Amino acid sequence: MIARVKAAVDLALGWVLVVLMGAAVLNVLWQVFTRFVLADPSAFTDELARYLLVWVGLLGAAYAGGKRMHLAIDLLPMKLTGRPKHALGVFIEACVFAFALFVMVIGGVKLVSLTLLLGQTSAALRLPLGYVYAVLPLSGLFLMFYAGLFLSEHVRQFVGRPLTLPELRETPAKAFSESVEDVKPKRSEHSADAPSAAPAPDSDSHTTERA
Repeated sequence: MIARVKAAVDLALGWVLVVLMGAAVLNVLWQVFTRFVLADPSAFTDELARYLLVWVGLLGAAYAGGKRMHLAIDLLPMKLTGRPKHALGVFIEACVFAFALFVMVIGGVKLVSLTLLLGQTSAALRLPLGYVYAVLPLSGLFLMFYAGLFLSEHVRQFVGRPLTLPELRETPAKAFSESVEDVKPKRSEHSADAPSAAPAPDSDSHTTERA
């Protein structure tokens, strides 16, 4: 059940990022077209590109966190085993959850409400900046969701219960090393099956035959 809910959230968030990235590409193409073809640069494309980049960056960070794709120094988790390793995982996910809650969600809601209260708008689009800043608490909610799931999984492991999410079965560094090891034998087998190059003709034998 938990894995299905997470998969649904991953799918929805992934499609949101696809739409935002596609809009950013079209926006930049329109900017180039109006600047170099029409010789009349669009007034809103530069501003819209910045706001779309902000949304893609923050929501993409939440998506990468859910996929456990962020860079991590995992020397200590790889050295630990058993309950100490799971206790460390609980501590790490609790820190991520607390940061997302207090900094991104609570701080972001305060920023959005203050900006809307002051009535600040963007220069070109005349868009309320509170709508732009709304991605901060939204991304924080996604991070809290993923951190809460991973936290519960580490607690399950700590008490000796089986995992329900495959993302926690190995660290990013271990997954990368195993993928490299899987590729190496395939390359060696491919090189072994490849036909060997024909030997170079002996120049002395050709000279003898001509003589």
